[in-house]
Amino acid sequence: MTLRKRAAARARRSGVTFGRMVAAPLPPEVAIETVRRGIPARALEEAETYLDLSRKELLDVLRIPASTFHRRLAGNETLSPSETVKLVRLGEITRKAEETFGSPEAARAWLRTDNTLLGGTPLSLLDTEAGAAQVKRVLGTLDFGGTA
Repeated sequence: MTLRKRAAARARRSGVTFGRMVAAPLPPEVAIETVRRGIPARALEEAETYLDLSRKELLDVLRIPASTFHRRLAGNETLSPSETVKLVRLGEITRKAEETFGSPEAARAWLRTDNTLLGGTPLSLLDTEAGAAQVKRVLGTLDFGGTA
């Protein structure tokens, strides 16, 4: 069994899924271990369904090459740590948007809508920590009654 397949088996046992990341913040020790070991590639399929995105849209958002994803999925492997960080970040931002807008549907709509302050859609910025910080800033402003 390859190292990546063993990591995928451990990750499956840990129970970290995209839905779990959206439902509640991961405890720091779980988030650290999840990133280090990688999350199963099939978690991207769950994110596609949850966010109502096509596979191409999601892979574009996360800047993961389709060939890499398909290879990992076919081999029942985990995402790399850098890919896992992006998926965890997407889960965190999705949770924050749901808290801000009150429903998954409203959060999904906001994440896909061009935002003048952000210079694009919030989803388009989530591949980098700096972009995610900007999205969090806008969500924080909205939480406190501001406009964005």
